[in-house]
Amino acid sequence: MGGLMLIKKISLFFLLISASLFSTSFAGRQSSFLNNFDQEELSATHEEEQLRHERVLKMNTKDYGRYDPTPALSKPPFKLIPN
Repeated sequence: MGGLMLIKKISLFFLLISASLFSTSFAGRQSSFLNNFDQEELSATHEEEQLRHERVLKMNTKDYGRYDPTPALSKPPFKLIPN
């Protein structure tokens, strides 16, 4: 009976040590699935930006006239409320 308890304790100790080493070995590494997903998303975004940039370059800015912002309105004077 004493030998069986010793084997259980040793196997539990080995399991804890191996689990901690296994978890720390994957701690800083990114998954290859995430890398592939990021590359696809980045390429799609880059293509969209290229198309948008082409449209901006083709735009005629003289169609919009000159920049004339509206004047800022000042706040009206505070009016006292009679009691």
